[in-house]
Formats: sequence, C-alpha cells, structure tokens
Amino acid sequence: MIRDIKKNDCFYEGILYCPMFGKDIKISYEETVDKSYAEKCAEHLTNLNDDFIDKICKRISDYHQFMLKEWCDEFVKEINEKVPVDISGRDILNYVKNPTLNIFPPKEGIGYSIEGLCEWEPEHGIDIIIRDDRLLYVGQAECLGSWADDDEYEVMF
Repeated sequence: MIRDIKKNDCFYEGILYCPMFGKDIKISYEETVDKSYAEKCAEHLTNLNDDFIDKICKRISDYHQFMLKEWCDEFVKEINEKVPVDISGRDILNYVKNPTLNIFPPKEGIGYSIEGLCEWEPEHGIDIIIRDDRLLYVGQAECLGSWADDDEYEVMF
C-alpha cells in the first residue's frame, strides 16, 4: 500500500494513493513507528466510509468560512480569487494542497493526522486529525498529533 519508502533523518517518507483526495499523497512516519502500524493507518485512511469523508469535508468548509470572516477584506478578496466562496461538499478537497499523512508512535488503536496547505490560512495550513473512527480535529495546524488529550482538539468554529 505504501510505496517508494525512503529514510530521511528521523523519518520514513513514502507515497500512498488516497481515494479521498483522488490522488497520491505523501506519507511520513517516525523511525520508531513499525512499518506494519504505518500500513494499518494507511489502510484506515484509504477505507474511510462516505459519511466520514463527508463529515471531514463539512468541517473543512466550516474552517474555510470561519477564516473568511477573520481576515481583512483585501485578503478575503485575494482568497476568493483562488477558492470559490461558496465551495462545499467534496470539492473543498481540491483546495487542500500537498496533503501528507503523518503517523506518530502508537498508543491504543489507530491514530494519524493529515496536514496540508490551504489558501484561507496560508501561514498555518490545515490539520485533519483522526483517531480510530473519530474525527478529532479539523483546523489550523497546531502540532497536536493524534494522541493529545481530547480537550486539546477544540476549535473556534
């Protein structure tokens, strides 16, 4: 499932086809993570059901709309030239650039994050954090990983 694996510093990096994004994405995991666990996380991501993917897309859209309200008018105009203001559904996934599946040493169950770039938050990008069958967080990257305490995954929108 994970292919073209290479070791860089303290991480392994590879490629994974992700049906949710409809393309290959990068995968990164620490050298202390067993490859079989990384494969389990990759399999989990590639087998998300439609309802779960729709929930992710809804939360990404909420994040997009929230950030449009936070920025000044001039910056919002610039964002709207790149991302349609009324974008919704799975089309929002086309505006998450360079998604990367990040896997950290496991605790209990399956946990991972997907980080990427987005026009509506160019400094902090986007994090999508999943633990087992729970969508824990969608918002700006906070470096939380998938094993933080549940109360740390709060968002403002």
